Amino acid sequence: MDMKKIMITNWQNIDYVNIEIEKLLILIGESNRGKTSILKALSAFFGEYEIKKDDFKDIKKAIEIRIKCYKNNRGFLTLKLLKKENEEIKYFVVQHGKEVEIDLEILKKEYITIRGAIITSKDNSVYEGLLRVRDIFLDNLDNQIIKDLNSKLSYLKNNKLSQSLQRKILFSFLKNILYSLDEYEIKIKSKLSDLFLIFEEPELHLNPQESREMYSLLIKLSKIGVQIILETHSSYFVGLKQYRSICLVRKIRGEIKVFQYTGKLLNGDEIKNFNMNYWINPDRGEMFFAKKVILVEGQTDKIALSYLAKKIGIYNYNYSIIECGSKSIIPQFIKVLNGYKIPYIAVYDKDNHEWRSDTELDSSNLKNKKIRGIINRFIGDYIEFENDIEEEICEEKRERKNYKNKPYYTLQKISEKDFVIPKKLENKIRRIYK
Repeated sequence: MDMKKIMITNWQNIDYVNIEIEKLLILIGESNRGKTSILKALSAFFGEYEIKKDDFKDIKKAIEIRIKCYKNNRGFLTLKLLKKENEEIKYFVVQHGKEVEIDLEILKKEYITIRGAIITSKDNSVYEGLLRVRDIFLDNLDNQIIKDLNSKLSYLKNNKLSQSLQRKILFSFLKNILYSLDEYEIKIKSKLSDLFLIFEEPELHLNPQESREMYSLLIKLSKIGVQIILETHSSYFVGLKQYRSICLVRKIRGEIKVFQYTGKLLNGDEIKNFNMNYWINPDRGEMFFAKKVILVEGQTDKIALSYLAKKIGIYNYNYSIIECGSKSIIPQFIKVLNGYKIPYIAVYDKDNHEWRSDTELDSSNLKNKKIRGIINRFIGDYIEFENDIEEEICEEKRERKNYKNKPYYTLQKISEKDFVIPKKLENKIRRIYK
């Protein structure tokens, strides 16, 4: 069973959401915005969470949780949970326009062939999750995976361990699954397609290096069949290459909304350039957590803008300055931000210096025009430096011979004790941070 979509109605703080599900689904957003509610809705559907009166957003209406899925022997179908106040939960199968009520036991036996491991911050969630994973491998008791799993379960059961140590044991087991692929590839892959993993805050108790490795591990598991749904507050678990997996959860005018982009954002060389740029600086995933994103060309702009904004007293820690690497890459970041409706401003050098050749000027103006043309003015804006931030800081035209040393001169200038920010530049910085 391969889950494709989940639709949730009248659940906790959610009126209605419709979420496309990739093999890897990453729920992100501010606290108290509905991410945990979505995970609990999935847990309730699979019988891992008991629905209570408080789970009704409107007690006069029914809770409805629908999962659209694909089964090899049945094709596409929708499974539906319906719960009304003071009534038992009812389950339905919807296929070819027909809705048929079905007994829970039949549903589990014939339709819900996947089993879930739900990892939360509860003391025993790792143990309970691994127990469910073991159920999937029960007919392969002779292989190394089940022996390793039984050993870890025994250790968890007989020792009172911190959440940190429990998660390290889980981490170790997930890595062992990947290491065993070559030996048990056919058996493991067929079993892993029956497993879904709900992971609440996988970054807990992991250092940055372990977080990056865990994210890489989860991506690999999703590629070999495991359906993974995680909720995170860490940019280490948000990769721009996996943008289709990202589900941004926001509260807008009191209503929970989800933002996804499952289409194709980039084409041709854009994909190659964007991926290489991401590998150079993977921390750019933090833009999905920002109230506003400030796109800049390079490190000089990032450092100078931060420093000057703090000097003026308008620096905002909820804004993220994202270094795109070059002006030609800025449009690719804008496409992602447009797709997820994240507010932004693109800040770039006009690069119309007097010493530039006609060819260089044409190239600069073409890049400038491309940035301006792709901006969604409902959520985005742009600022041009004339001709670059260095000239605006120094209030003088700069020669080509000094251009290669501009980062040094810029940072040296703004850190001088008696430096006064030019009014024109100050107005631009205020506009960037408004």
